[in-house]
Amino acid sequence: MILLKAVGKITGKGQVQVPKKIRDACGLKVGDELVFQLDSNRSLVVHIRKRQKLLDLAGILEPRHNFPGVEEEEEGTRRVIAEKIAHKGLKNES
Repeated sequence: MILLKAVGKITGKGQVQVPKKIRDACGLKVGDELVFQLDSNRSLVVHIRKRQKLLDLAGILEPRHNFPGVEEEEEGTRRVIAEKIAHKGLKNES
C-alpha cells in the first residue's frame, strides 16, 4: 500500500533531493540520516535514522552513585591532589 509518492533528483555530487512533502510527512530535519538498502531484485528501501540530540539521552542510564554536589566533588578532588603532592614530596625526601 502506497501512502505517498513523490519524485526526487540526484544532484551532480550524487546527493539525493528528498521532496518536501516526503520530508514533512516523515518529519525529516537537517542531520537526520537515510539508510539505503538494495535487494537482489534492485528494489530500494530507505530507512530513516533520526538524529538524536544529546539532551534526549539525559537520564537513560542508571546512576552508579548519587552525585554529592559541586562543592563536595571539588573538595574531594582537592583532597586527592593534596595527597598525591604530599606522597610525591615524601618520595623526593628519601
